[in-house]
Amino acid sequence: MLNIIIIAVGKLDKNYWNLAFQEYYKRLNSYAKITIHTINEITTNKNLEINLKLESNKINLLLTKYSDYQSFLLDLTGALISSEDLAKIIISNQNFHQGKLLFIIGGSNGVASDIKDNPKIKKLAFGRITLLHQLAQVILIEQIYRSMQIINNKPYHK
Repeated sequence: MLNIIIIAVGKLDKNYWNLAFQEYYKRLNSYAKITIHTINEITTNKNLEINLKLESNKINLLLTKYSDYQSFLLDLTGALISSEDLAKIIISNQNFHQGKLLFIIGGSNGVASDIKDNPKIKKLAFGRITLLHQLAQVILIEQIYRSMQIINNKPYHK
């Protein structure tokens, strides 16, 4: 069984985001144990860099806790991947990292450079578009579910 950690800056603040996320979370129960760590988006300082650094400190604490996980940052500049590519990443991870995957989704201001430039974190993109961080969480979990359907030859993918 997969162990998937999602670190998300900013909570799902609308019921429709929560409902969509929970639907795919429920569907994934037989394939993966998913743990979500929500980091409150920091907006108290007028200096964006200070806010990002405070968020980064919290992300780095979690990365230390899950240091044996293969880590990915959803980022506009990341490698463009398809659903099939994500399925291949999951299969490779199961073979070489014991099914331990970690995904990071930044807040509305992105992530600090120490996260973005960390060589241990691969950057992935579902497209060259900017998404609301809440929508990115829903798309990520749906794509994980779709990948599991691809891996298991289920018709959902089509």
